[in-house]
Amino acid sequence: MIADDHEVIRMATRMTLEKAGHEVVGEASNGVEVVSKVRELAPDLIILDMDMPQLDGFAVLQRLHAEPKPAKIIVFSGLDASRYAVRCARAGASGFVAKDSDLKQLVNAVQMVMSGYKLFPVTEYSSVDGSAVQASEKELIETLSDRELTVLRSLAKGIRIKDIAAELLLSEKTVSTYKSRLITKLQVGNLLELVELAKRNHLI
Repeated sequence: MIADDHEVIRMATRMTLEKAGHEVVGEASNGVEVVSKVRELAPDLIILDMDMPQLDGFAVLQRLHAEPKPAKIIVFSGLDASRYAVRCARAGASGFVAKDSDLKQLVNAVQMVMSGYKLFPVTEYSSVDGSAVQASEKELIETLSDRELTVLRSLAKGIRIKDIAAELLLSEKTVSTYKSRLITKLQVGNLLELVELAKRNHLI
């Protein structure tokens, strides 16, 4: 099953997988639909985008991983692998493939994961373009929960608290609490500094 909010990406992924001999049993364009269709269709494998409306990728991963017979999941994402691959593995994914890679890599990942292997890029924090400040910022970011990271990315994209609340199915008060907690945990003074930190660390 393919889960992505972009129809063109779903179409290209479907064509590539079917050409490689795989059967695509369904598609989903938002997080709530993913969970519902997985329960209905019981696919062996899910290709999951992390940036989707209604339920973000981490919430979807956690819900699907908690199912009695969880399907294998490959995260197919435009997010920075060095920041997100390990988090996706912890949340229950079996593999991570970057969207900027060749679709053949996705086919190879599908074959490996279906054969029982896990597939994640080997990434290390590089200090080539960094400094002690960036390294310590990375350490602070690592302390965030998946939900805090999702809220941080939404704030950094300029999405209003009201809209973040609607998308994540939370109250506005809860999102405001997350925002305050992020400012404290990441040791910044205000929302602008929070956004700059997110951009500096390639979170958006």
